Amino acid sequence: MVTPLPHKFLKETPLFNESFFVYAHYEYKKNYLLPEDIDPDELWLLEEGHCLRSQILNLCELRKKSNAQFEFEAGSIDTLIKMVDHQSGVTIIPELATFTMSKEQQKHLWPFAPPVPVREVSLVTHRDFVKKSLIDALKNAVLKNLPELSEKGEVNRVEIGKI
Repeated sequence: MVTPLPHKFLKETPLFNESFFVYAHYEYKKNYLLPEDIDPDELWLLEEGHCLRSQILNLCELRKKSNAQFEFEAGSIDTLIKMVDHQSGVTIIPELATFTMSKEQQKHLWPFAPPVPVREVSLVTHRDFVKKSLIDALKNAVLKNLPELSEKGEVNRVEIGKI
């Protein structure tokens, strides 16, 4: 799960930080973007109730900047990507969603300027869960099979966008 969570009865075991990328139908005239470069009236978001939606709204400070009604909503990250591909606009996606993109789609990825916005991904259990060895084994399995991410959450691939 994406953490931190506001529940005292849960225990969080952080796994990694995942960076965000801008996925846009159009080209920007710079190599790295700032949240203020994103037009909130062109932004596709997940539906209400998704934590990614709240993270993007906070990242872009959209509640303060825009009177947009956020009519552009989807139920999954894959749907957001398809909406940009077929309807134009822009969305913000987490790094792991970029690893299954085609070469053509990767041309539409734009990194954020440092400091790159990231989200923490953790294993979450009830605070009284006692099988620590099980959690450690699951954590090791996830990390062993995770694509390479740097400590800052930046992707270690040269193909992405205009990097």
